[in-house]
Amino acid sequence: MNRAAILGVLAAATGWILAGSQSSSAQTGQTSTATKVPSKRPTPSASPGTAAPLENQATVTQAWKLFTDSEAETKLLQRTAALLALGNAGDRPEVVHMLGKAMDDTHPEVRRAAAAALGLARVHSMIPRLQKALDDSSPSVRVAAARSLWQMTDYSGSELFERILSGHAPSEEKGMRQEVHHAMAKASDPSYIFVMGLHEGAGAFLGPYALVIPVYTYLSTDKTAPGRAAVAALLGERHTDEAIAALEIGLVDNSAVVRAASAIALGKSERAEEITHLAPLLHDRKHVVRLAAAAAVVRLSPAGSGGK
Repeated sequence: MNRAAILGVLAAATGWILAGSQSSSAQTGQTSTATKVPSKRPTPSASPGTAAPLENQATVTQAWKLFTDSEAETKLLQRTAALLALGNAGDRPEVVHMLGKAMDDTHPEVRRAAAAALGLARVHSMIPRLQKALDDSSPSVRVAAARSLWQMTDYSGSELFERILSGHAPSEEKGMRQEVHHAMAKASDPSYIFVMGLHEGAGAFLGPYALVIPVYTYLSTDKTAPGRAAVAALLGERHTDEAIAALEIGLVDNSAVVRAASAIALGKSERAEEITHLAPLLHDRKHVVRLAAAAAVVRLSPAGSGGK
């Protein structure tokens, strides 16, 4: 495909995203009419810092098992997806331990995902390790480390960003382009690429998943799914009863990317009772959805509840 054709596809995909967002807004409005949103929801049975109810413990254990099993995963795409998902579990000792080990992995894709996840989790204790990664042999690892440091208001990597902006960082730019093509070539399921970019959030625009939304929209039969996933991500910043109820509906959406986005968002709700709603997604047919749900469950569970 020549350059003009590629630009045409991406431009069309961007248009579909905007149209999808408008369409999903309309659909959301219809759902709100048909679904009664409770004015008050039960008081959370436990916060992430207190003991988990017995009925949630099995779910928490299963969620952690998804991540511990991923450490032995030989398929890099699945392993990096697990690391990026783990970043959404927040700053806790088990998460720091697993991501710290991955930062020393021999595969640059794994180190890059771990560096990005440390920024997602806002692990300030790992700032010195990220600063060291600014000298990593892999361009994409250097960029991921600089971005994660920036997310924690450490600007050690600002010089790298300045070089990229001024066009004086060809190795970083080439390395990121190569990683895009490598990831796309390995992903038989486009939802992998989309959700991995979703885990990185706004930072994806400086990483290998910058084009995930238009590419996914182009490949997917559900053109409105990216719009619904984007709405779910936004609702994750709101902890209102109405937002939580809408996200619970998103957990049963037909689209894997919407289910994953809704799970990630619910993980930020600070409501431990949402573990019950997330539990079924640990058995979802899509691996990326299972990982997203596991990260949410871990984030809502008590510290020290798993992950060896």
